[in-house]
Amino acid sequence: MARPSEYLAGIGYASIFGLSFLVTKGSLEVLAPFELLFLRFALAALILGALAIFRVIKLDFRGKSLGNLALACLFQPFLYFIGETFGVRDSASSTAGLVIGVLPAVGTILGAIMLGEAVGLIQGFFLGLSVLGVGAIALFGGTAGGATGSPAGFAFLLGAVGSAALYNIFSRRSSRVFTPIETTFAMMWSGAILFGLLAFLGGAGAFEGSFARGTGFGPELLSRAWKAAPGIVYLGALSSVLAFFFINFTLSRLRVSQSIVFSNLTTVISVAAGVLIRGEPFGIAQLAGSAMIVAGVWGTNAFAGRRRAEKFL
Repeated sequence: MARPSEYLAGIGYASIFGLSFLVTKGSLEVLAPFELLFLRFALAALILGALAIFRVIKLDFRGKSLGNLALACLFQPFLYFIGETFGVRDSASSTAGLVIGVLPAVGTILGAIMLGEAVGLIQGFFLGLSVLGVGAIALFGGTAGGATGSPAGFAFLLGAVGSAALYNIFSRRSSRVFTPIETTFAMMWSGAILFGLLAFLGGAGAFEGSFARGTGFGPELLSRAWKAAPGIVYLGALSSVLAFFFINFTLSRLRVSQSIVFSNLTTVISVAAGVLIRGEPFGIAQLAGSAMIVAGVWGTNAFAGRRRAEKFL
């Protein structure tokens, strides 16, 4: 069973991500997707760079195998955030919640296949209960007014789920060599460099369609970035640095199935934010779904250490 520090880290990253959808939506009204991604990860990279310079954090990459870490950085933040950002932009919120909600199930299956992490029947039941809770909120919560979004948005969200699941696998593997803060540092700098390149190419007219919006690194971008500054600070400092440190911390201590199930709490936080901040309705579906998610998170971790003769995975 997870210890208090691991529970707090899991709840912490779920809470930060739960509010980030609200912030991302608002920021995308001012910035193009690649511009927003570049700015949030550039800020995160600079924060961690400053902490390293002043020796607040300790980093040591010398003589360590970089393979699993490089793959973790490829899937998260690079591929995942392309999928999430364009998926959230082009999909209804209910569709996004439902698709992202299958992440724990996909991550658990990959953990069983690639890491040999067996999941007992009782733990599998609670994991499924958590996923069903997300589905109940997404399907019956009525948050999207019946709209589902575009097929492209759905495809982007599926790509995000697959990328996040694979990131959990390779971050778990890299945790045998790298500390959580080292993994987070590598992720933020790789995100800043890669998304910076894409933002520059987008502004230079290298892309077409939805990828093309942007102005490069001129004064006009700085003006719009200033307007979106609160969102950039939230996404860069909290959603990137702190939340991903929490994720990498839980992955260094817990099995993938235990760590990843906390992501379903993001749905609960998102619903609460909508009710408290935007005045959205809160009905039976939201209440039942939230209860199922909380129970599922508890059960998945509470029964992780039990040994059963019959295995779910």
